Amino acid sequence: MKKLISILLFLISFSFVHAQCSTEVQVDTVSVLPNGDVIIGWEPSPDAGILSYDIYSLNPLTGANDSIDATNTTTFFYVIPFDTIQKYQITQIGVVANCGVGIGISPLTFFYNTIKLNQQIDICNASVNLTWNAYTDFASGVNVLYHVFVSVNGGGFLFVGSTNSLSYKYEGLVVGTNYQFFVRAEENNGGGPFTTSSNLVDVSGNFLKSPTFLYLYTASVQDSSNIMVQFYVDTAADIRNYNIKRALSSDMSYNVVGSVNDYNGMDPLLEFFDEEVDAKNNSYVYQIEAVNQCNQTKITSNIGKTVQLSATPDKLSLTNKLDWNYYEGWKGNVSEYQIYRQSKNDVNYNLIATIPASFTQNTFTDNVANEIQGTGEYCYKILAVEKNTIHIDNLPAATSYSNEICVKHEPSLYIANAFEPLSEFNSTFKPSAILFELSTYLFVIYDRWGQKVFETTDREVGWNGKFNNSGNNLPMGAYVYVVQFKSNNDEEFQKRGTVTLIR
Repeated sequence: MKKLISILLFLISFSFVHAQCSTEVQVDTVSVLPNGDVIIGWEPSPDAGILSYDIYSLNPLTGANDSIDATNTTTFFYVIPFDTIQKYQITQIGVVANCGVGIGISPLTFFYNTIKLNQQIDICNASVNLTWNAYTDFASGVNVLYHVFVSVNGGGFLFVGSTNSLSYKYEGLVVGTNYQFFVRAEENNGGGPFTTSSNLVDVSGNFLKSPTFLYLYTASVQDSSNIMVQFYVDTAADIRNYNIKRALSSDMSYNVVGSVNDYNGMDPLLEFFDEEVDAKNNSYVYQIEAVNQCNQTKITSNIGKTVQLSATPDKLSLTNKLDWNYYEGWKGNVSEYQIYRQSKNDVNYNLIATIPASFTQNTFTDNVANEIQGTGEYCYKILAVEKNTIHIDNLPAATSYSNEICVKHEPSLYIANAFEPLSEFNSTFKPSAILFELSTYLFVIYDRWGQKVFETTDREVGWNGKFNNSGNNLPMGAYVYVVQFKSNNDEEFQKRGTVTLIR
């Protein structure tokens, strides 16, 4: 669109055969109306005998002054096409007594301009920059104050600000809203009385919509080197990509570790898998940033802090103590922690306990003294469960898994140092409290001379003090035992010692 500045040219003196008049036409306004018409207002000439005020347009092609119309009123309306540059002049014509006899036409003395308002939308900041040419034609001089007005969705015009400069920035545009602006110049730095107004400019919709929400739904450990981050996004927003930031919970120093691009028709629940982690030894904190096409971060999500689980076996009490940090970041906070265990002969993890959430201490002790199956290795996971709460789009309560941690108990044997075959309570001698399933088992007794007196491969069979459990009673004294066995995963164990046979 070509620049539109309308020039009003006033010829304000008379030429006669016998005399010349010098009275000027006093213009008080040159404004553009909302429909695009130009209103030209001037004070009536004090000269007597005025016949008319003639208005001319400067032809942009020939440079000639084309007569438009003549009027004896003090105002005139004329439509200015927005795609051309036109100039105007006004002459006063009449028989003036004090100038002599004849027809007087005032010569060219001054140009009067309209104010042409332009707009440029800043899509990155949801604002519009308004600019206009200076109005320097007030009789009072160039000390002009410009007032900016806006209409929203066809409503009445409201004052939004004033400036002495030739530009104004209007911020806070809303997608789907239509705006109209105009500028009014007022002489004497806003003191008046005369004003002139610009054309209207329309502004609508062509800018970026910021997201209204961004929610990190969960950060859940998949395995020791993989954490899944799920986050819920505003698909109606103008976003280029989502940056995933990660920090160690121990130092909270964030780094961008990945990005998910925005695309049309995408599911609002997005996933990112972070495969450069050590979830066994660290708890991580995640946060999401929504970045628009202008590379501006428009919104940052809540955090999601993963659960790190550790376990300590106690060989004397045959227990495993579990410790973990609490999950952080959910809207509804944590309701409970579910504890899952898997031994080597289990296909799946089994729920063994559920404890309420605590912000001070999260521990659990698992007694495995009666768990005599398997290899003595136990693996654990913690599942954090969010409290029921109202989420965007009715998302269900979230969950988050910890890392897997495994502990192993070495074979735990209890072997008496003496037994009495005729005793009611201690009549046989055999190892007890072997915690694991075995693939092989051998229990042998030797006398002091090295002669084998008993042997079995059945872990349930003990020695009764007789030769091979069926011969003669063997004498009192010290005997040597050897226990050898192999676990299901082919680990071999052996224990030697002495036992006293009492008669």
